[in-house]
Amino acid sequence: MKDNRKYDLAIIGGGAAGLATATHVKRCSDLSVIVISKDSHISYSECGIPFKLAGKVHDFDSLIVKTPEFFDKMGIDIALETEALSIDILNRTIKLENYDILFDKLIIATGGKQRIPQPLQKYIGMDGVFTLQTLADGMKIETALLSAETVVIIGAGAIGVEIAAGIAKRGIDTTLINRGPAILSRLIDPDMAEIVSEYLKSVGVTLVTGNVPDTIEGKEGVESVLISGERIPADIVIISTGILPDVELAEKAGISTGELGGIIVNQHLQVFVDGNFSTDIFAGGDCCEITDFITNKKTLVQLAPAARHMATIMANNVCGKDTVLKPLLGPSIYVAGDLLIGSVGLTSKRARAEDIYIITGYATGTTKASYYPGSSDIHIKLIFSDDRLTGAQIIGKSGVKERIDSLAFMIKKKATIEEMLSIETCYAPPVSTVVDPLMYAVKDAFRKIKART
Repeated sequence: MKDNRKYDLAIIGGGAAGLATATHVKRCSDLSVIVISKDSHISYSECGIPFKLAGKVHDFDSLIVKTPEFFDKMGIDIALETEALSIDILNRTIKLENYDILFDKLIIATGGKQRIPQPLQKYIGMDGVFTLQTLADGMKIETALLSAETVVIIGAGAIGVEIAAGIAKRGIDTTLINRGPAILSRLIDPDMAEIVSEYLKSVGVTLVTGNVPDTIEGKEGVESVLISGERIPADIVIISTGILPDVELAEKAGISTGELGGIIVNQHLQVFVDGNFSTDIFAGGDCCEITDFITNKKTLVQLAPAARHMATIMANNVCGKDTVLKPLLGPSIYVAGDLLIGSVGLTSKRARAEDIYIITGYATGTTKASYYPGSSDIHIKLIFSDDRLTGAQIIGKSGVKERIDSLAFMIKKKATIEEMLSIETCYAPPVSTVVDPLMYAVKDAFRKIKART
C-alpha cells in the first residue's frame, strides 16, 4: 500500500517561482508545504551558470542560494529528483512514482523546457552535445570544457551570447550559430545587435548567421557540425535555442493553455480548468502567460525577477490576502564578457508586428568624462509611440542597468517626451558626463517628432 502524504499546499517546481512561493507562504501562515522538483539541486542561481563557465565564478557551490537545511528549518518539505507524473484535480492528488501527494491548494511552477529544433532533437544524448538549464547541466559542460579545444554554440539568444563570450575569453575556439541574420532578435533591434556582434568577434567568437546546422557529426562523440556543406570542428556542441513553457503536466490534468503555449491564468494567477478559474490552483513563473504592460496582450516573461514577483502574488492569495498581478514590462540585462546589454519594452520589430507607429532616438556617448580613466562608450536607443516612451535598448560596459531600471519606471508612468526633456541628471567626472547620453537620445527623438508634425 502506498504511503500517501497530505499537505495544505503542494508546489510542483523547485525554481525561483516555486521556492519563493513556499518560503513566503511559511512566513505568513502555518500551512504545511511540500515542493516537488525533478532537479537534483535546490535553490541555486541558474543565471549565474554562464559566468561559472566563463571562469568568473570560483565554483558551482557559490551558486547555491539556500541549502536543504534552510528549507527544513522553515518546515518546508523538499522532494528532489522526484517527478510529478499526473495531477488528479477532482481528488486533489499528485501521483509520484512511489507515493501520492494529497493537497488542498496547488501551485504549478514547472518553469520552462528547452526548445530543440526538430533536426537537432536526435542528437540530444550524444556524447559532447549539451543543453544548459540546470546546475547539473552546467557541471557537465564545465567538465567537458577542461579538455575542449573547439566549441560550437547553436542559438544566439541571450544565454547563447553570454556563454559564447565567456568560453571564448577562456581561450577556447568558439563558434556561435544563429538561424536569423541578427543575434538577440527578441531583445534588441538589428542595429544594436550589430554592436554586440562586433564585440563578440573582438573577443574571438566566430559568428555564423542566417543558417542552422544540418548535421552533428561524430562516431563515439561530437567531432564537427555540418552547416550548408561547411564542416565546423567541435569537441562540444551546446544547444541554446530558447525556452518553451513546460505545461505537459498541466495540460494532462485538463488545465487550459493559451496561444503562446503557456498556462492561462487570471490576475490572481489562478488557472483555468473545467470552464472556470480555480480558487485554489495557481500557476506562475516561466510556465504561464501574463499580460504585457504596453500591448495589453498575453506574453511570456521568462525572467527571474518576474518569477519572484509572481511568487509573491501566489503566496498572498494562498494565505488569503487578495492580491492581483498587474501587467508586466520585463526589463532585462545580460552580460557578454564585459559588455552589458539591456532592454525594456518594445523593439522596432515588435512594434511593427503590433502595427504600432514609433519614433526612435539614438545616441552614443561615454560613461565618464572622456579624460577620466576607464571611460567607455555607451549606446542608447529609445522608442516612442504617441509621444510616450515605450521601449529602450542600451549597450555599454557600465551604466546600463541603472538606466534601464529608470527607463522601465518611466514607461510604467507613461512618461512623455516633453517630460523626459526636463530630466535633471547629476554629474561628476568619474561617473558621468555633464550631459547624460540618455538626454541626447531623447533630443534626437524629439527632433524627429517635431519634424513629423
